[in-house]
Amino acid sequence: MEKALTMLDDVCGPASAGRDRLKPVPTPIDLSIVIVTWNSERWIRRCLEALPAACEGLEYEVVVYDNGSADTTLSLMREEDIDLIASKSNDGYAAATNRAIEKTKGRYLFLLNPDCELAPRALTVLFDFLETRPDATAAVPLLSDEGGHSQREFQLRRIPTFWTLASEVLAIDKLFPRNRWTARYRYRDLDLAAPVRVDQPAAAAMLIRRSAYDAVGPLDEQFSPAWFEDVDYCRRLAARKLEIFVIPTAHARHFGGSSLEHLGLATFFDLWYGNMWRYARKWFSEGQAEALRWLIIIGMLLRIPAAILGVAHRDAGRRTALRAYITVLKKAFKRWDESPASSW
Repeated sequence: MEKALTMLDDVCGPASAGRDRLKPVPTPIDLSIVIVTWNSERWIRRCLEALPAACEGLEYEVVVYDNGSADTTLSLMREEDIDLIASKSNDGYAAATNRAIEKTKGRYLFLLNPDCELAPRALTVLFDFLETRPDATAAVPLLSDEGGHSQREFQLRRIPTFWTLASEVLAIDKLFPRNRWTARYRYRDLDLAAPVRVDQPAAAAMLIRRSAYDAVGPLDEQFSPAWFEDVDYCRRLAARKLEIFVIPTAHARHFGGSSLEHLGLATFFDLWYGNMWRYARKWFSEGQAEALRWLIIIGMLLRIPAAILGVAHRDAGRRTALRAYITVLKKAFKRWDESPASSW
């Protein structure tokens, strides 16, 4: 009997390999849409309802990872035809996205924020572009706000350098909005009459080839709970000479501000500047990262008098703005001492 099994293995391979071949292999589909929610009750329904028209002609699935929402987000989504993953805690945007992608089977991955509403055929246009352009790795639609005004300055930017981040930290872009460094960084001269390559679009709505995602690896989870993980990922794509295009004929409305309204200004600023420093620590020289940390400290010291005078963040109020700047100041002095190491 043993001899017979050995002969069978010689012809057909080991019996265990035969059992592996009998396992069902998921059939690839065109597209997997990945959405991460967190207290997104105001946005998620319109986001999901826009998908059928946006994906006209495509075979797609929707995987939603909820980061421990405390509002009615979960109950709203349970009425929808989606694959829902409900976490009991806020695992962060990068970690949630990575875990959701593990459950997908699309040839393309579409990262979509819940506060985005895609226009009809928006995803179809992006998909068709990548299907006919093997040199392109990812594609994004043009974003506009709720009133239909372009968000190109928020959405489209070059890969940040030490100097562009320093300019933002010191509010040079606010004091001298027409300076040439900010204009170049934010692509103000970019002709959007046709598809064009960009370095770093916001990942509020981004279509990417799964093969590229597999090659580059998951999002870096040190940027938790959010911000700068998309900047980092675009830089990783650029390091492999993988190109991203903005497609002007594809559109989406991006409402924005959903995280800020739940976090508060002080927490948002702390996370934003902390992750900016983590980005610098990962991609810049040690000296530049340390210099940026001191510029953040100087920037907060300059903003504090403005907050006291009621000039800075008038919509938030003096006390709120002052508390936000002081929070960042304290954390920067301590080097955001609970900073995790890069995961990628």
